[in-house]
Formats: sequence, C-alpha cells, structure tokens
Amino acid sequence: MIYRVIYTDPPWKQSKGGLRKSRPNQGKSLDYDTISIEEIQSIQRSFMPEQDHVVFMWTIDKYLHESETMMKELGYRLHARIIWDKENGVAPAFTIRYSHEYLLWFYKNKLLPINAEQRGKYTTVIREKATSHSVKPKAAYEMIERLYPDQPKIELFARNLRFGWSSWGKEVPKQICINIEKPQEES
Repeated sequence: MIYRVIYTDPPWKQSKGGLRKSRPNQGKSLDYDTISIEEIQSIQRSFMPEQDHVVFMWTIDKYLHESETMMKELGYRLHARIIWDKENGVAPAFTIRYSHEYLLWFYKNKLLPINAEQRGKYTTVIREKATSHSVKPKAAYEMIERLYPDQPKIELFARNLRFGWSSWGKEVPKQICINIEKPQEES
C-alpha cells in the first residue's frame, strides 16, 4: 500500500534528566528504546513513496533543527510548525517548564490538497493537556483525519492502534503494519 499521510513520533535520543527526591527509584532511561537520527531517517525512508504525500513528524526543541535538516535531505519541504501546548511539562535543571512539542508538517513534490471543508479551520497551536509520557494529543489525530479523510494513513513508531490507520512500531504486535478498520454494521 502507498501511504499518502505519514504520522511519525520518532524515539529521539533522550533521557529523563536528573534523579529527584520525589522519585528516587526512577532511572534516567526512558520507558522505551531510543535510536539515532540516522536510524530514524532510514526507517522513515522505507515508508516514503515517490508520489505526492505529507509527513507529520513530532519533535522537541532539542531536535527541531536536526528534524528539519533530516527531512530536507530526504527531499521534503516544511509546510508548517504546529505547536502542542501541553499545559504542563518537565522543568529540566529546575528552571523553566518545557510545556510544548512540535508537530512538523512536511510535503514531498506538491502539497496534497486538504479537504476543502477544513480550509482555515485549524491554527498552528494545539492545546491539550498531556496525559502520559510520550502520548500525543488526540486533537492531532483528529486534525489529520479531517484534513485528509480519504488518504491512506500510517503511524510510524506507533504505541497504539487507531481505526482507519496502519500502525508500525515496537509497541505494535510483531512490529508489523496493521490497518484497523471500523467494524461493519450488521444489516
């Protein structure tokens, strides 16, 4: 299958930071394996068709410039930087609280046209409180589904399954692509 919408949340090399008195048993490692930028680029490349398509990729401040450079090297153009305001966040070195992440919207060749009924309905800010570590906002999925309702979609580095999407990632059974369809209504 050729995916025209690719949604990706790469496991960037990152750690939790310093140990805290409130959580003395918590280590510095994340709850999932991280990989290098080169590995991320290689995995993503294997899902990217030559036809026009879009990529929505999550990144953090630490990897913002590297993310954009990596995608440019793969032949993509940046369409928008969408900011997720998590309304909470971590305070590294107990300074300011990092309460946002970026959802970068790239395209290859030509930007796929969006659903005409959705033109101008979204802004570059998603406001939704973070729930658990690395769980992305439902509003992002919903936006993409409304912008591109009829395009085949895949989530890379997926942690869950979603109706109408294919999913690939270590946390998806057997690291295979799965396309979840809505159940057929009985007649």
